[in-house]
Amino acid sequence: MEKSFSSLEQKIISYLCTYGNTKETDLITYGVQKLGLSEGGMIKLIDEMEFTGRIKRILHKELMPAVSYVKQGSLVPLELELQAISDSSELSEATDQQIEMIREILDKAETIAKKRMKSETNGLD
Repeated sequence: MEKSFSSLEQKIISYLCTYGNTKETDLITYGVQKLGLSEGGMIKLIDEMEFTGRIKRILHKELMPAVSYVKQGSLVPLELELQAISDSSELSEATDQQIEMIREILDKAETIAKKRMKSETNGLD
């Protein structure tokens, strides 16, 4: 799996943007039916995306048996977040203003990424 968003990852994020938090089993079914992945391949992709922070799993413990949901994570690449933290720490201590500026940049990047994915998905229809 490459470091940037793959086409499959973009489709999963787009699905989550469209439908919101989703049962993991429903997301796996979507991957099998619409993306042509095997169930095992889809689980592996979900695991990879969770590891990189692109999606998050939520365990609904109130249900018996417990049900796992998937929600969208950060759209900003982990490397960029780590670089921003590293750059801030090299300046000794990051000021509150610098931290807020970094948050604003990351929020804007996430908003732009969501818009691009949504427009690309709409163009595929």
